[in-house]
Amino acid sequence: MRTLLTTNSIWIVENNKQYETLERLRSKLRYKKVVRAEQCELHTLPEYDMVFFLLLPTQIGHRFFIDAIEEILHYRKNSKTIFLAIDESYRLEEQERVEIMLELKASISHLVPNPTVFFVSSLFATIHSEYELGQISLEDVRQNRDVMISVKGEGLLMGRQLQENHIPMLLEISKMDKVYGLVEEFAEGVKRTGVDVSKENWLVLGPPGMGKSTVIRSLQSNANKPDYITFVNETPVTSDDKRYYDKLIIVLDLDSNKWMSYLEDLCSVYVGLDKMIFVNKCDEFMFYGKSRQQLQSEIDLKLRKLTSDPIFFVSAYYYEQYHLLQSGQITEQDIIENPEIVLTDSLDFPIIKEKNRSVLSELLQTQSGFHTLLHIWE
Repeated sequence: MRTLLTTNSIWIVENNKQYETLERLRSKLRYKKVVRAEQCELHTLPEYDMVFFLLLPTQIGHRFFIDAIEEILHYRKNSKTIFLAIDESYRLEEQERVEIMLELKASISHLVPNPTVFFVSSLFATIHSEYELGQISLEDVRQNRDVMISVKGEGLLMGRQLQENHIPMLLEISKMDKVYGLVEEFAEGVKRTGVDVSKENWLVLGPPGMGKSTVIRSLQSNANKPDYITFVNETPVTSDDKRYYDKLIIVLDLDSNKWMSYLEDLCSVYVGLDKMIFVNKCDEFMFYGKSRQQLQSEIDLKLRKLTSDPIFFVSAYYYEQYHLLQSGQITEQDIIENPEIVLTDSLDFPIIKEKNRSVLSELLQTQSGFHTLLHIWE
């Protein structure tokens, strides 16, 4: 992985000691800025790809912390770019950690249902880093009264009891190596996937020939779609890239023989990611020798064996034509003369479009299936 010099990230800390500690860890954390909570300008936070809060165990649920997260999510809907680190965790017993985690999650459950939380020691990480760089000596470490290391079989070591072989344990206790890795990995992932961290990113996947691009254009043109949603029509490089997306839309067609194994693989890879399945090209039901309802019921039954996610039967092409008609880019006569548009009645018999000129727009919208999608934006 290529080393990043600086990432578009910010750390918000509680006090001067943390501020000074993170300043000394700049080369490891690669942040753009570190700021004390009382000096933080909330309106600037949405500008960063990653926002880290370094919290003290006694400050969980602090009003500033809540206000800051609310400010970020007011402008962008992607909570995956918010990270929380509980500092001085080496002082905590296991039960205390559990209680702090529960309190933290309860305080922001209405904002971030599944927060990314680390229990760390920024001080221990700094001491380890400076020792490795030759900036401090073993004697400096021994004289630091905050440095106490619990060693199995040796008890709690401090001062002169500390030896050179104990220094690597500082990083292990600090847990900051996990944060170092996250920073670089997440920054690389954002760049690689092209996600917009200010928005909800909906990944759109499907086998070739399913009409993904038309589905995306139709969703983008839907007047009810919030501005904070964006669609990504690219196959992830790695399965781990799924973490950068908020939802997954799977586009299929009416021929289940072409996509069943593909869908099985996809569902096994994207476990835990909210999905929606769009069965596209439903206007072509007549080529399968079955009624629209019968064909959709059969496909629904097959899909339910693999997933309980929402299923929508649509014709993105019809909706696209509906949108063009509504915007005046085409006329009713264009719809009438278009042989690819075969509108049907309630019994699935083709209608004479000329005789239904006045309701062509309504028929296109209804038979596109997109009129049923209003609630997906909620």
